[in-house]
Amino acid sequence: MSASNPTRRTFCIGAAALAVGAVAGAAARPFVAQADVLRPPGALPEVEFAARCIRCERCISVCPTDVLYPLGIEAGVVAVKTPALNYASDRCTFCDKCREVCPTQAIGAVDPYSPASGRIGGAWVHEDRCLAFVQPGACGVCVDACEYGALSFDAERRPVVDDALCNGCGECVRICPANVLKSFAGGSARGIEVMTERQLAERGA
Repeated sequence: MSASNPTRRTFCIGAAALAVGAVAGAAARPFVAQADVLRPPGALPEVEFAARCIRCERCISVCPTDVLYPLGIEAGVVAVKTPALNYASDRCTFCDKCREVCPTQAIGAVDPYSPASGRIGGAWVHEDRCLAFVQPGACGVCVDACEYGALSFDAERRPVVDDALCNGCGECVRICPANVLKSFAGGSARGIEVMTERQLAERGA
């Protein structure tokens, strides 16, 4: 049979595509593992999420608080254009719109009042940045702002995170004034940060 035969040519192209896909899939795993970023609430585990997400950016466009953004190449080849959260200017309200528009079900339902069944991440207080640790009693806006009761004060009026109640909404990060009040010293980071489960585990949380 001639190599120019359409059926054989189609078969060859298909076989080549499968081979390339298999190699790419094997190579993709380490890139996926590097994408240690905050995903939309209810996002599937990282490897499965990256496999299902088609980079349509519908979740990003529908987010009412504009906290979702597409990742760049620095997050890894497979993670490019997948959605991640940034709390620099707002928080996640768990409005569920990202799940509603996701065409591949890469995002599932989540109850913000039941973090154990799924959450964005967990808050972590940076004692070297938090104003309440630098000067006890100087600040406490994050505790007052947390509507889920995940933050409280210790005996010296310093914020403490209840990991069982924290859903990673990011309101504490948004409202933290440390990056403004300490900017004269060259600091731009906030006193509290929402981290991924892996990042928290590395810190022994």
